[in-house]
This record gives sequence, structure tokens and C-alpha cells, in this order.
Amino acid sequence: MHQAHTRMRTLFTDLYSTLGIVLLSVAIALSGCGEDPSGGSGFTDVARGEPTIIDSVLANNILEDRPSGITNTFFAEFDDQVFLWILWTNITEQHTVEVSWYSPEDDPEDPPFWTDKQSFTSTTGDKITWFYVDLPDPDITGEWFVEIHLDGDLFERSHYFWVE
Repeated sequence: MHQAHTRMRTLFTDLYSTLGIVLLSVAIALSGCGEDPSGGSGFTDVARGEPTIIDSVLANNILEDRPSGITNTFFAEFDDQVFLWILWTNITEQHTVEVSWYSPEDDPEDPPFWTDKQSFTSTTGDKITWFYVDLPDPDITGEWFVEIHLDGDLFERSHYFWVE
């Protein structure tokens, strides 16, 4: 009887092990089927005490500290300048923001078409800054972009825009 009981226990143990291996194999096979993955995600704590851009936009003009004519397409015939408006929060000490504008004629290793810097602080913790670039004559049309860096080399944001 002892031998039969041991054999049944071994049989059930082997059955559960085999069933587990089969289910694991099926799960791996099913997860590997289909198309290549096409997504992902990530997360971070918001406003960890460092300066943060709440909003930034490109516009035709700045009127009373606000962007006017928010757009990503500018017309060389009508627009002489492109404005970048930035709303910051968590400004507790002096910072320097640097904005670099790149034209379609610039190669990645070329210096920017135009760079400008501003140092700022805030008594309320929030601040609005804005920059602009004069569009060249003759017109340089195509896809431009602008990069925003804080305190030297900390990349904050970029915007692509078109000049037609």
C-alpha cells in the first residue's frame, strides 16, 4: 500500500509540474505572437521642486505678456518674427534659460542659427519668459526647431515649426 501511495503522489506531482510547464510555454508562445511591440509608458513625480515648464508655445506675437496667434506654421511673406512663450513654475532662485533656434539649412553639427539667454528669478515661484527670432531675408523656408535649456545644459523642451 505504501508503494501505491508513493506512486500516486509522484504521479500527481509530475502531472502538476507537467501542467505548469505546458501553461508557461503556452503563455510565452502567446505573448510572442503578433506584431512587434508598438508602445510603451513611463512616469515621474511632477514638480519635484525644480523649475518646470508648465506651458510653452510658438506664436506670431506677444501682447500683454501673453502669446497672440499661437501656431506652428509661419509665412515668410507676412511673419517677420517667430515668438517662443514659456510659463515656468518652481522658480525659487536665479536661473538662466538658453534658447537655440535651428534653421532647415543647419546641419546637426553646425552652431544654431540664433541663440539667446535670459537670467531670471521670481518672487511668486512662477515666471513668464519669451524669446523671438527674426526670420532672415532672403527667406529660409522649411522645418525649423527651437530648443530650450536651463542652467547650462539641462534640456527642457523643443518645438518644431514650419516657415512657408
